[in-house]
Amino acid sequence: MTGKKALRVLALTLALAFMFSAVALAATPSIIFYQNAAGQMVQVDYQKAMDQAAAGNTALLEELKKAYIDAQDNFRAIAVKNDDGSVVDWSKALKDKKPYHQVVADDNYKGTEPKPDVELVVDETGKAVEKPVATQWPEQMEGQPLISFSDLTQKTYATITIKAEYVDKVTAVTIAGKAASKLQSEPNKWRAEVPAGTTAESLAGQIQITVQETPASGQWPAEMEGQPLISFSDLTQKTYATITIKAEYVDKVTAVTIAGKAASKLQSEPNKWRAEVPAGTTAESLAGQIQITVQETPAPGPVAAIKEVRAKRDLFGQTHVWVFLNEGVEASKVTANGQDMQYNAAEQRWEAVLNDLNVGDNVKVVVTTTAGGTDEKTAAVVDMSS
Repeated sequence: MTGKKALRVLALTLALAFMFSAVALAATPSIIFYQNAAGQMVQVDYQKAMDQAAAGNTALLEELKKAYIDAQDNFRAIAVKNDDGSVVDWSKALKDKKPYHQVVADDNYKGTEPKPDVELVVDETGKAVEKPVATQWPEQMEGQPLISFSDLTQKTYATITIKAEYVDKVTAVTIAGKAASKLQSEPNKWRAEVPAGTTAESLAGQIQITVQETPASGQWPAEMEGQPLISFSDLTQKTYATITIKAEYVDKVTAVTIAGKAASKLQSEPNKWRAEVPAGTTAESLAGQIQITVQETPAPGPVAAIKEVRAKRDLFGQTHVWVFLNEGVEASKVTANGQDMQYNAAEQRWEAVLNDLNVGDNVKVVVTTTAGGTDEKTAAVVDMSS
């Protein structure tokens, strides 16, 4: 690069950098939007323009600067999208004569991202021109599809990656008209078979992502969380539907059927049940086709818990109470005349010592089982020697 050209590049770079200077650690401009003379909203990758200029190709930066000045001088809309996703209404800031570092964090200059009609790019000849915006990928998708070939199936596949914030919300994906399957090993990825020779670029506009909507009342079982997830197994070459059980029902669900097929509880994730479904099944198509059986918990009530109660008064006037339970019964609490008893594991009995009782007085024992049932029995106090 000649010294003269280098100085020109530096001047252009500094000019725009000065326009959009930001304090340390603040958001920095990434995309610039401006309205051209034809009334179209133009999108320009500002960072790319700066990078190209630094490498010696100033075409995009020069054209951006001219277009920017033209929009500014003719009071047309200008907006700036920062690298953190925030948008600045730069037209308003210019009108108020505010520097960028002051407005970037000021809600009074907060803007909305314009929908571009065209974009300013460098074409094959190296000239900066405005072209129609390339078909956008779904907003839930990260990057572009990955095309791969499987030695196992001898087929070509397109795999897309879902942004983190949408991973648990996506219920279906179609790629070039084919239903994609969610990868079990990587739940943020969905894959579908595509014709040999398919490129990532050729799939632009051919990917549809369905995001989970709030289920209508009665559409899904009350015990179920969200909607089913559809996935494809490389191991079995089959499609599966997996449902998630709400935390409060995990230990109560005894059976699940999905589209008439018995589902299996996953050992690794006990809150999930899975069943095979036909290829092409979508989450929405399973609405009304999922049945969940919940174990009925018997209402707490009287049970036969107490086997024997003994109450004996010793030489010092204290009454020793022993309670023995029937085999298989576990108690969470046992009381004698309202006083808590303690469990003696060695003797396998509940014990307590009561005062102020005479031979012939009654001791009322109440047992509450771990299942919530209760049992009670009354025993008369007898002499220790009895």
